[in-house]
Amino acid sequence: MNAKERRQKGAHYTTEKNILKVIEPLFLDDLRTELARILELKRGREAALRAFQDKLAGLNLFDPACGCGNFLIIAYRELRLLEIEVLKALYPSGQLDLEAAALSKVDVDQFYGIEIDEFPARIAETAMWMMDHIMNNRLSQEFGQVFARIPLKSSAHIVHGDAMEIDWTTVLAPEHCSYVLGNPPFSGFTLRDDQRAAQIRGLESLGAAGSRLDYVSYWFLKAGSYVRSTDLDVRIGFVATNSITQGEQVPQLWPALFSKYRLELSFAHTTFPWGSDARGKAHVHVVT
Repeated sequence: MNAKERRQKGAHYTTEKNILKVIEPLFLDDLRTELARILELKRGREAALRAFQDKLAGLNLFDPACGCGNFLIIAYRELRLLEIEVLKALYPSGQLDLEAAALSKVDVDQFYGIEIDEFPARIAETAMWMMDHIMNNRLSQEFGQVFARIPLKSSAHIVHGDAMEIDWTTVLAPEHCSYVLGNPPFSGFTLRDDQRAAQIRGLESLGAAGSRLDYVSYWFLKAGSYVRSTDLDVRIGFVATNSITQGEQVPQLWPALFSKYRLELSFAHTTFPWGSDARGKAHVHVVT
């Protein structure tokens, strides 16, 4: 699938609404619940809040098909919003002993991505800085101080390359990864064209040679292979066409994910029409 075809299929233009359908059950709902519980504490509240902020700052998110970075951008915004709630609870009067710049610990260098096309890869890097600036302004408004991370010392780790060929562990070691997420490109078995040879090599390396799996299935298998090397709880949230839950895809894909890679299903959405912010909207139905 070439770059034009990927854009037409919505690979770079996932809507915020659909991104939240993935990242809320993947990690945001749990974090929000945890913060709500901490805010109700009568004893040890301050220490728990500071530990929670450190937890946010220790998360690393990886999108191996990041496009222009939509998933990473929204995820970063939501983590910063949670951090701001923590800081407001720690400093309810808005009066600070420290400058606002010393308060925020969540930063763009916690985010990693791979993108096959160079132009959207560079957009993703820039867009993360833009979201950082927006959230710094939001923090400034809350505490009445100007906060700007200038000069820019941190950046998102966006690798320009083919995620089917790259060893993901060279981008982010799985033992340091918290969540794998995104909207991989998709295509049926008969439409793989210039990606066919690379996918066949990839499927062979994952022990699925000779299968007739759809293109998007490869990402699930590679993610399973990626997280299998760690005993930590690395969670995966991908968007996929609903073909992976039907017909010949099921006995080829899901036993490998459950048995070989020891994955468990923690959440899913039933089939829904896929919206896109692209001009050429994708007319497909997907699951997550």
